[in-house]
Amino acid sequence: MVKNPRKKAGPGPIRALNQPQPVQVEEDGRRRPVAVTLGRREGRVASIEDVWEIEDEWWRQTPISRRYYRVLLEDGSGMTLFRDLLNSLWYEQKT
Repeated sequence: MVKNPRKKAGPGPIRALNQPQPVQVEEDGRRRPVAVTLGRREGRVASIEDVWEIEDEWWRQTPISRRYYRVLLEDGSGMTLFRDLLNSLWYEQKT
């Protein structure tokens, strides 16, 4: 038999999932990623598999304007990157 701890049951604290992580990106002349550094992980981009843009929440004080890249690195791993078009910073987006 399990003892009743007499604590209220609840969902616990709320936290955001899949928050973008800042990354260092080497760009070509067209501002496309050619190399990525995330912490100790470094890799050259072998190919860009897909590109898309998101423009959202334009009515807010801080709208969302991003250009996403699904890239394949030379080691065979893939990642999704985006360039924030408002501040020109790069991030990895976990999918």
